[in-house]
Amino acid sequence: MFKILIFGIAAYALYRLFMNDKRKNIEKSENDEAKKVADGILVRDPVCGVYVEKENSFSVRNGDVVEYFCSDDCRQKYIKQVQEQQKIQE
Repeated sequence: MFKILIFGIAAYALYRLFMNDKRKNIEKSENDEAKKVADGILVRDPVCGVYVEKENSFSVRNGDVVEYFCSDDCRQKYIKQVQEQQKIQE
C-alpha cells in the first residue's frame, strides 16, 4: 500500500513538472511574438489577420504605406479590394 502511495505521489510530481514546463513554453512563445510585433519584425496581414515576418512576406505599396501579406492569394485579394474601392470613388 505504501509503495502505491509513493508511486502516485511521484507520478503526480512528474505530471506537474511537465505541465508547468509546457505552460512556461507557451507563455514564452506568446511573449516572444508580442515582442516581435512591438519591434516591427512581425506585421499583421490586413486580409486574413495572420502575423507574418516582414522579410518572409509578400508586400504591396499603396501610396506611402507598404502592406505585408502571408501569401500571394491574400495579396491578390487586397489588390482587388483596392481596385474596387477606386472604381467606386470615381
